[in-house]
Amino acid sequence: MTPSVRDGGDPQTPATDVRKTLLLGLRFCLGGLFVYTGVIKLADPTAFALEIHNYQLFPALAPLLAAALPAVELAIGAALLAGTRPWLRAGALASAALMAVFTVAVGSAVARGINISCGCFGAGSGPVTPLTVARDVLLLAASAALLVLATDPPPPALAALVAEDGPESAGQSPGAAA
Repeated sequence: MTPSVRDGGDPQTPATDVRKTLLLGLRFCLGGLFVYTGVIKLADPTAFALEIHNYQLFPALAPLLAAALPAVELAIGAALLAGTRPWLRAGALASAALMAVFTVAVGSAVARGINISCGCFGAGSGPVTPLTVARDVLLLAASAALLVLATDPPPPALAALVAEDGPESAGQSPGAAA
């Protein structure tokens, strides 16, 4: 017998399968990307500090950011790859926040016409261009999608209440049994 939502089971529907596949794909792609970029940046922190400095946003913070960002990226990657549901959600939120910061930074460089190397994948990452901004926007959207997918759906009773605009629409008081 197939478990039903009423039994507390997770019915296997095509939508559920797609959701799980997307969750797994985004989790491994983003998690792997953050682990990779963290490791690459750890290999040469001096060069990474110079890349950060070249953005001309907060040059005095470049050495601190060069020391901290790779560890943050590794932690986010680990949370996305191996974390339990709460860690996965936290990793997805941190990933979205970090991608938002990165998107603003590269967008600022493009808007100001600064000809610099991205530094996104360590030394020799290539110049910052509108394509870099588009890539970061895409990664930000992927992080946001992962956050949505990693959030548990509401319990069936709550979903039914929301779908019906609450118990008052059915003529029931909030404390009445269905």
